[in-house]
Amino acid sequence: AMPNDNGNGWTFENLLSRFGNVKWRFSDQHGEMMELATYARYVNAEGRMDDSPLAIYDAEFGDDAPTDVLLDEYTVPQCFSRDLFEMVDVNEDTSLSEDENEVEDDQSHTLSSSSLYKNRRPPYRWILIGPERSGTGLHVDPLYTNAWVTVLQGQKRWLLFPPCTPPEEIGMIDGKPQIPSSIWFCDYYGKVTNPAIWPKKWRPVEVLQQPG
Repeated sequence: AMPNDNGNGWTFENLLSRFGNVKWRFSDQHGEMMELATYARYVNAEGRMDDSPLAIYDAEFGDDAPTDVLLDEYTVPQCFSRDLFEMVDVNEDTSLSEDENEVEDDQSHTLSSSSLYKNRRPPYRWILIGPERSGTGLHVDPLYTNAWVTVLQGQKRWLLFPPCTPPEEIGMIDGKPQIPSSIWFCDYYGKVTNPAIWPKKWRPVEVLQQPG
């Protein structure tokens, strides 16, 4: 999962030297963009003080020049090489009933492309860049799939909750925006890691992912 050894490197400093004048996306939904050089100034100034710092979540880096060259600089691990999104027809008629329009993943969980797919392929690859305290809120990946993630610089902290966990108990309120990760850790982390008040069956798995 590491980038191929071509001498370019994927540290923030090297990406900045190669693509500093390129605008990167902050959101799949809203489309805000910022030049990487401007973002570098932010993370070394306001970003050090923000409660929930801005982070780059660019799902289209592989579609646009000049960053599309990055697709040739990493290899998908063999165990994740199968593209399960190919099982879903992105152009199908979404007026079909869910029973007529279902697919199953390898674990036999039923997925409804009519209700979830919205007639387009969901984002499926990202470059994530952010300072300390940045990160995504609690979420479920598109079509209930799983993603492989490689950390290249810094650390990434994960909390993985059992499927039986009531979403509202961990701040996932239907129709409400995600709670920023730094705020979530302040408001919920103490509760969900306290065995005296948090049921064992809902206890999360906590991982601190290192580079490599």
